[in-house]
Amino acid sequence: MTTAGGAGGRAAFFNAVRAALPLDPPVVSSHSLDALSDSLWGGIYSTDDQKIAIIWEDSLRFFEDSPKEFEDACSVLAEVAESLADEAFTVGRPKQVLVFVSRE
Repeated sequence: MTTAGGAGGRAAFFNAVRAALPLDPPVVSSHSLDALSDSLWGGIYSTDDQKIAIIWEDSLRFFEDSPKEFEDACSVLAEVAESLADEAFTVGRPKQVLVFVSRE
């Protein structure tokens, strides 16, 4: 996933997730990180794939423009990956989700 031109801000992150990752249910607004997290979890969980790699390219400008938003975005991705790996939380259907954040 790539934020537009490496742009920062919550809306850019939401747009990049919408464009590149499965969401269930779809997220229309860019207001709630909790809603995005739930939707991303549901979207990845509903895929048949057991191993998923999320590669966030061009994140340096996002970080430079909005360090707090960047931290929040990384937290969402990490929490989704961690909870999808939990055997109990996924009712015996865990997923291996790796998140790579490239600052270049």
